[in-house]
Amino acid sequence: MKKPFNSYIDDNSLEKLNEGLIWKPKRKQKHKQRLLETINQLESSQLVKSKSNLFSIKQNRFLRNILYCGIALFLLSGAFISSAFVSPAMAQVAAKIPYVGQLFKQKPVSDVLYQELEKKGYKTASVGQTYYGGKKELVVSVGGSEKYFNKVRGDITEIATEILSKRNYDAYTFKIERMEPYVYTEPNAQEKKIEKIQTDISTELEKHHYDFLIANVSFNSPPRVELEIPNTEKRAEEIKALIHAVLAKNKAENASIKIKKINLKKRDQDNRWGNIVTDVGEDLLGKEKYHVKMVGYSVHPEPQVLIYTSLAISEDNKKFANELKGIIAEFLETKEMKNKVKGDSYKVVIYGKGNKKLN
Repeated sequence: MKKPFNSYIDDNSLEKLNEGLIWKPKRKQKHKQRLLETINQLESSQLVKSKSNLFSIKQNRFLRNILYCGIALFLLSGAFISSAFVSPAMAQVAAKIPYVGQLFKQKPVSDVLYQELEKKGYKTASVGQTYYGGKKELVVSVGGSEKYFNKVRGDITEIATEILSKRNYDAYTFKIERMEPYVYTEPNAQEKKIEKIQTDISTELEKHHYDFLIANVSFNSPPRVELEIPNTEKRAEEIKALIHAVLAKNKAENASIKIKKINLKKRDQDNRWGNIVTDVGEDLLGKEKYHVKMVGYSVHPEPQVLIYTSLAISEDNKKFANELKGIIAEFLETKEMKNKVKGDSYKVVIYGKGNKKLN
């Protein structure tokens, strides 16, 4: 497992940070000087540990360790390539929102737990995160006998609790369950018929070189065939006629046929933004202090990152939402994330209570 980042800063920290930065040639001295001046301000500020809520605008703007950790972790790890990312304005927000210090290179906690359990040899069927009814749960499903489950459940619970604790993920509850062993049952006559029709349809489409994505047959009332094809495929009527012939051959003429055209570029965009939102939401969802209930996205008509919070509508919370929006936008401008964004234009929308927009 990754060692926790050490927040202790000695007197040589500023010098080490300066030596380790990677600066772009263009305007490098200007941005470098502005960053170092911002950090220098910390030394002359009286530091008071704030006990107020994270979202209160009245809390101290300059928390020395948080700012050093956030900037040093990002820049020295090579996550920041552009010096424009670390403007004084953002440095002030970083001081208020420790989330910035965790935004990069964070594997989903479920992946970390799964890898740890696999390394230790547990019969882990799956590890996942669920968000139903505002409840956030980390769920581990374990294979094997009931005796094995009872033997390992305590150890697995301890490992999961430790991983959540190290990340300060206090928003999650933990659940461990036993996966019932799969028992094969012989398909009945109708199931065999459905399987044969699906195979026949796929075989015929491939034989005639029709471009299709998936064929699904259902004999629930009413019986139907659902086919997905790329929106570039122009022979929909020919495909429908071929499927009719297959249905007739299998004595299933009463089944309806629905063909759905898929925009493959939009589907690719949807997949990319699903991964992007996972990166953005990992830490926000894990910690109670961010008051984030759900992180979602949409790519219709254009990509949007949607963050749902339990915050009341107030000027302080609106200001925080705009600052957080800016941090997310700058995160998506890093080299690693640009490869996922691929030049898409997008919006970041943050909601408060009652799904009312905060930004």
